[in-house]
Amino acid sequence: MLIGSYATGADQRFESLNTEAVQAFMKMTYAAREVGIWIIPVSGFRTIEQQEKLFQNQIKRRGSEQAAAKISAPPGHSEHHTGFALDLTDGKSPKKDITLAFENTDAYRWLTKHAQEFGFELSFPPNNKQGVSFEPWHWRYVGSANAAAVFANARNQQ
Repeated sequence: MLIGSYATGADQRFESLNTEAVQAFMKMTYAAREVGIWIIPVSGFRTIEQQEKLFQNQIKRRGSEQAAAKISAPPGHSEHHTGFALDLTDGKSPKKDITLAFENTDAYRWLTKHAQEFGFELSFPPNNKQGVSFEPWHWRYVGSANAAAVFANARNQQ
């Protein structure tokens, strides 16, 4: 189900999430807006083909599949394939999209304090046991039994 759009013009994308997560996401973003925080979805559900393109771009940048996998999941292994994960940004700080600088935004600070109230958690905190680089922008929905089951193995590693 559609949750929003990201970018404009030829770069504009329409992002979606699993139906179970949509209502929680909408409640979360409206709660944030009530206190002046503007949370924007950058990326939601991805197909295997979309992930393949992203992964190949990381291989070109990083030089190997192993190095690329520290930054971007190989196709078939991304949380985005589940429809329960999304990348977020601060609408007031667009230059911090999908960067570690997102950690220094009002949106990130709000999310770390309130996201769990809506069933969301940070997927890859610093020094996570999965060995994935810290991604302050990457959040997953675990607020239903179905969603929690999808991430049970990953959550047990943290």
